[in-house]
Formats: sequence, structure tokens, C-alpha cells
Amino acid sequence: MNHESIEPNFAKDEIKEIFEDGLQRDLSIQEETLISGWTQTFDKSERATIINMMKELLNKHKRHD
Repeated sequence: MNHESIEPNFAKDEIKEIFEDGLQRDLSIQEETLISGWTQTFDKSERATIINMMKELLNKHKRHD
């Protein structure tokens, strides 16, 4: 099985989950489409960087609540 074809979908799903966790709601179809189009432009390194930055931001937000 080709892991390169799996990783982008996993990263996209992880980014979607981070948004849903931070927003504390499910994303609309329009929002999911926007995120999907945005994440398709990332290479593996960029995905990892974005995911780490979003997690850091979300963790800081949660600590202030």
C-alpha cells in the first residue's frame, strides 16, 4: 500500500479535527470544502508544521478558558 496516498487524507482529517475541537462544533460542508482545498496545497513538511502550529494555538486557547 502506498503511504503517500494515505498521509494527505490523514493530515486533512487531523486538521479538520483540530478545527472542530477548537470551534467545539462540526464543520459545515462549505467549511470542510474550504479546508480540503487549502490542505491539498501542502506538502508533507508543510502539513506537519501547520498541524503543530494549530495544536499549539489550540492548547494555549484552552489554557486561557
